[in-house]
Parts: sequence; C-alpha cells; structure tokens
Amino acid sequence: HPDIAEAHRLLADLPDAPWVLADASETGERSNQSQISIDDLECASTKHVDCTALEWLTDRVKASKRVIAVAENVYANDFGCSLSTMGLRETAVEQREWCHGEEYILLDKGRHLGNLTSEVAKGLDVRLNTVASKVEWRWKETRSETGETGEKKNGAMTVVTTRCGKSFRASSAIVVAAPVSALKEKHWSPAFATKLAFDPPLPRAKRDAIESIQMSDAVKICLAFSERFWPEDVWNVVCCDAFLPECWMLEYETEDDGDTGVDVAGRAIVTFFACGETAKAVARRIREDPEGGEAGVVEQALEQLDAMFGGEEKAASGVAAKLAAPASNAFVAAKTFPWSAVASVGGAYTHPSVYAAGARRELRRPAYDGALFFAGEAANVKCNPCMQGAVTTGLEAAAAAAAARAARTGTPLPDGFGEEDWFVEGFGSDD
Repeated sequence: HPDIAEAHRLLADLPDAPWVLADASETGERSNQSQISIDDLECASTKHVDCTALEWLTDRVKASKRVIAVAENVYANDFGCSLSTMGLRETAVEQREWCHGEEYILLDKGRHLGNLTSEVAKGLDVRLNTVASKVEWRWKETRSETGETGEKKNGAMTVVTTRCGKSFRASSAIVVAAPVSALKEKHWSPAFATKLAFDPPLPRAKRDAIESIQMSDAVKICLAFSERFWPEDVWNVVCCDAFLPECWMLEYETEDDGDTGVDVAGRAIVTFFACGETAKAVARRIREDPEGGEAGVVEQALEQLDAMFGGEEKAASGVAAKLAAPASNAFVAAKTFPWSAVASVGGAYTHPSVYAAGARRELRRPAYDGALFFAGEAANVKCNPCMQGAVTTGLEAAAAAAAARAARTGTPLPDGFGEEDWFVEGFGSDD
C-alpha cells in the first residue's frame, strides 16, 4: 500500500540525510538550522538538536494524516511509545545499527519464555522474590605497620542490599540489569515501587543519561476462543483507525488437559498490543474502574475483531449471527495486562527518546572503577526495544566483568567466552 511504503520511506529509509534539524536552544524567526550528519547522531554535546518523530512527519517532511496514522500504529507502537515521544535521532541510530532481520521468533508446542530462563539458570544460584534496594561500593585500604593508610585497592567491597535488609557481597563485580525505571530519580507509573539506590551516587553523566532514556507503557489483551475464525494465513494485523492498534493470532497445539493438569481455556488466541498514550489510557481505565474497566476493554476488543472478520448483519440469529460476530460468539476467556501495573517494571521497554543522543552508550560504561556494569535493553544502541538486545548486553557485561577479574587473577577465560554462539551452545540444542 502506498501509505505504508511512504511511512517506511520516512521512518526507516530516512530520506535527505544528513538532516537539518532546528536547534532547540535558539528561538525566533531568525533561528539558525544546525546540520547534524548521520555519523554524529550519538554525539551528546549536540543532543539538544533533535525532534520527535511526530514533529519530523508533521513539520519537516509534511506527511499526510494517513501516513502519520500508519507511522503511529506501525512504527511508534512497535517501538513502545507514541510518535509524540519518539526521538528521531535515536530512531535513526537504531535503524542504522539494526542487524537482526525482519523475522519473528514464535514459541510452539506450548512452550514459553519460562522454559528458556529455566534452562539458562541451570547451575546458578537464582533468588526469586528478592528485591534489591541498594548497591554500595567501598574502597579497601591497606595499612602499613605504622598504621598509615597505604594504597587503595579495589576489593570485594561491592554489596547489594535487599529490601528486607539482607546483603550480598560480590567477589569481583556486579551487573545491574534492572529496568531503567528502577534507576531513575522518579518514575511516572503510580504502581512502580522498586527504585534502586547507589552509594556513592553514580557519576553525573550516567545519571543524566538514565534520566534522558524514556519508557512508556504497554498493554496486552489476550483473548481465548473456542475456534479460529480468522483466515489461516493471517497472523498479524495493524489497525490504523480502531480502538487498539495491533493484534496477532496463534493456535496452540497443547496436550490433553487431563495429562498436563492445566486448565486450557481456548487454543485459538488473539493478543492485542498497545503502547504509548493508548496503553496509558487503557491502563488508567482499568485502574480507575476495578469493576467494569477491564470488562469494557475486552468488550471493545471483541467488537473490533467482529468488525474485522465478521459480516454486517449484527441482528441476525443462528449461523448468520455467528458469521456476523465470530469473535463474540467464539469467545471463551480474556486476560488484560498493563505493564505499568507491575511494581518492578512500571512500564513497557525503553523507546527512542528525544534529546538522548549518546545516553545508551553512557549507561553501558562501567562505574565504580570497573566493579559495576550495566545491562538490559536500555543499554543497547542497536536494538533497544527487543529481548535479544537485552540478552546481548547481558553477555557483554558478563564478559567484561569476567575479563576484568581474569586480568586481576591471571586466570584465562574459555575461548569465545561471552559471545552469542558460546552462549547458545552452552545451554541448549538447535531445538
């Protein structure tokens, strides 16, 4: 479709680079234009020269309303935000660095991400329901025989304290992979309650980077049906003029309920996905109306599916009624999940942020003289809103911490340690 092609051209191909962006530090009719080449987009010293994707489409390239609607529901929703908060410079960097292709990975045979984490965690001491509240770092000092303080040495003085007061001391380093919301001074979600403190405070540059990287909200609405009512070759739909912007459809081939002990409500599943301002509105509706908010959201989602796949005779009966409202008639159960309601996350994932040039690289930089490392999708420049982006930064942080320890102890690391191939081979087969 030409509108889709144009939205892709404007936000993926990024025409007319290097762009000319208005300098936010200058005002008035005589304000100059600062030209930033594509190679300089991560330069923090010019981060004030930026704009949102909505400003880019509306003011700079004069896109049509239809193209803007496509961009809102295809690009911004996928990035986990709205066009009004989607930073163009970070978007350009991510588009430039992306190397993962366009295919999606689907888990089959009833498997879920818990299967992956359980496999990876084998042999590790994993503490669940243990909320970290503070990271402390202190120098170890040596003293001469006369009692004078000698050379400072970095030792096992990095400590994590939990909310219940229990402490864990790291022998070498700590990798913090908490959501960026936990690192901020203040987060917008009313349900968020897991701020992580640092003593001594993190360097000012890192704190500024953390505050500039933004996270919005995401809501998933999972609907289970007794049978599939959509065409067999359809699995993902983007809706530009509807209540919810995107949905995908899957059929799960699970074993008989009696063998697994699992109560399967329905094997035909539709998952709606909304981010940004739409997600915040849905989450607020559910939060402020505990009795009817969720039911109202589910009802509107069903009506949207009926409009997409049904007929026009809503007042019909029998087979005609089933064809007119296939989703409502096959509906079995629903589950809504606003991520802002999760106390340990308080939102979706980070999105390309305005005025955040260079922030993700700064977040990844080690602190506390190489005793503290950061990981997570917020620290990934190449694919920040993706699970593989988080995994990659975790591998890199672990490898850097292990390399620093190996250098101090003189213990060599295994060949390929920390690389993705080594990681995959270490916990599973090709299946």
